[in-house]
Parts: sequence; structure tokens; C-alpha cells
Amino acid sequence: MSKKNLKKFAAVTLAATMAFGSTMMVFAEGDGDTTPTTTPGVAEGTGSYEGGEMKYPTLSVQLPTIPAGTYDYIADPNGLIRSTNSTKYSGATFTDTTGVFFLTDPTGKTYTNKSAAQEVVNQNAQDVDVTIKLEQKTAGDSIIKYAESETFDAADTENKLYLAVTDDAATDAKVAALKATGVATLTTTVAGVPGNYEPGYTAADGYKYTLKTTGLTDWNKCSYKLTGAINKNATWKDNVTFPAIKVTWNVKEHRDSALSASSVSATANTLTVTDATVSKVTLVQASGTRIVAKAGTHYTFANGVLTLQATMLSGNVGGTLEIELSTGNTETVNIQ
Repeated sequence: MSKKNLKKFAAVTLAATMAFGSTMMVFAEGDGDTTPTTTPGVAEGTGSYEGGEMKYPTLSVQLPTIPAGTYDYIADPNGLIRSTNSTKYSGATFTDTTGVFFLTDPTGKTYTNKSAAQEVVNQNAQDVDVTIKLEQKTAGDSIIKYAESETFDAADTENKLYLAVTDDAATDAKVAALKATGVATLTTTVAGVPGNYEPGYTAADGYKYTLKTTGLTDWNKCSYKLTGAINKNATWKDNVTFPAIKVTWNVKEHRDSALSASSVSATANTLTVTDATVSKVTLVQASGTRIVAKAGTHYTFANGVLTLQATMLSGNVGGTLEIELSTGNTETVNIQ
């Protein structure tokens, strides 16, 4: 190639290179370009979380609807109903001989010494505590005393009335009788059935357990009755006024313990008590000797806090405290 032609070729090459470089600059600035700026072999992703621990539905228990008159009672210590063939109560049948009667069957006019059973069914996954409280609403005549047993010694001639609440179980029945305090309570723990629920999801509530529609296991339940008796060995005169009573039902989620701790010491001598009050505290020394603690001296209870005397605790390390609660339960606490 001649020198003249070589110069021409170099000039053309340089012009082409400049033109191509100018084009690359325009492309790099991206004027009007909509091509995605992804990098080959690289991608990103976001994370999401499907809620937390699934919850069972809020506790819901239907208390019994108790017909009026269920807990009305007739005291007949002199056996007048039986001796007159129930003339006053035409067409009625009176069974048992305790001297206290409840109308258990209004249709059949049947009276027995126990009221009709009232029932609570626990249709929850959670365990519940069902408490029934029997209490004196208005006092009767001053001659009447409450008995703690439905049987009376032949030598006992006091005007005693026995009224109690019971689960009426065939074996090991629970019974709590009215005392001088005029209150008796019983508590039964009714187990829930978690297996009757399954995981579910709704847009409104998110994830939660829902009640199964098929394959349900029978729910657990409990029932209570009132029972009564009167001392027929006593002299009962005319126009004796008997106490009026009140029965209250309550249901709450079960707690393994109402106390905040299972042990105490002289330096940690307080316990928080949940959903109960303290009825009695008994000191059981390491030797086995039992001593009933005195309220105001050995312990105080106020605003849900049980405060125990420090010197009592420090002097009885190795012993225990038996704390009787208004629920009817007694819990044991170690002294360390």
C-alpha cells in the first residue's frame, strides 16, 4: 500500500473509532433507555413471617340457668309432712328422712333431701375451675346453729341445721357445709379437650385454633347439688324463722397454684395470692407438730399479698405451711 493510501485508511479508521466512541457515551447516559438493570447470575428475595404461636379461642363457659325455687328448702324437724300424709302438699312425694327437703321434680312434685343437679360443661381446650359458693343471705332465729355433719348424736339436743353443697360423686364425694361463718365453697377442676380443636386461618383473625366440625371427643363436665338435714333430737317450737340462702356459680381458667411461690424464708416472706383469699394458715414444724398461725400476729393478708412473720419462718426451717384458701383448696409451702 502506498503512503498516500495508508494515510487515507488511517483517517477513515480514526473517524469510525470516534463515531463509535460517541455512540457508546450516549448509551451509557441512558437517555430514553428502559432496559432492566439486572445482573446475570444474581437475584434478591424478601422474607415473610406466618404469625407466632397459635392461640386457642378465648375461654367461654355457659353457666347453668337455674330455675326459680331450685334452692328453696322445707325444714320439717317434727315430721309433720309424713305424719299427715303430705296433706298440705297434695299430690307430692317426699322421700328421705333427713327433715330437709328440696323440690327436685316440679312436674312430678317430688321432694328429696338434695336439690336438682346443676351442670357446667367445659367446651374449651383450657382447663377451668368451677366454684360454687353457698352462703347465708339472711339469718334465721338465733336458736339455729349450723351443723357440719348430716348425722346427729342422740345426746345432741341443739337446734342444728345442716346445709351443704356437694358434687354428689358415687365415690369420694366432695362436700362443704355451712359453718358459723355462713359460707361454704367447693371448687372442681374440669379438664379441657385440646384435641377438639384444629389449626385454622381466616383473613380477619389470622392463624388460630378452631373447633372441629367432626370427630369431637365428649366434653368434660361437673355438677353440684345442695343437701340438707336437721337435728330431730332438739325441741322445735312454732314459728321458727330459718335462714335464707344464696348460691353463686363462678368459672375461671385453671391455675396450677394460686400462690406466687412454693417456698418462703425469713428474707423472702411474702406471697402473692391470685383469685383467692387466705382463710387459715397452719405451721407444720419439722418434728410434725401442727400449730395454727394467728392472723395479725403470725401473718397478715391484704390486697392479695400474704405476709408471714419472719421470726416464725427463721425458727422453723425445714417445716411447711399449709395455706387454706377461700376456694376450698389447701396449698403447701416449704420453709427454707
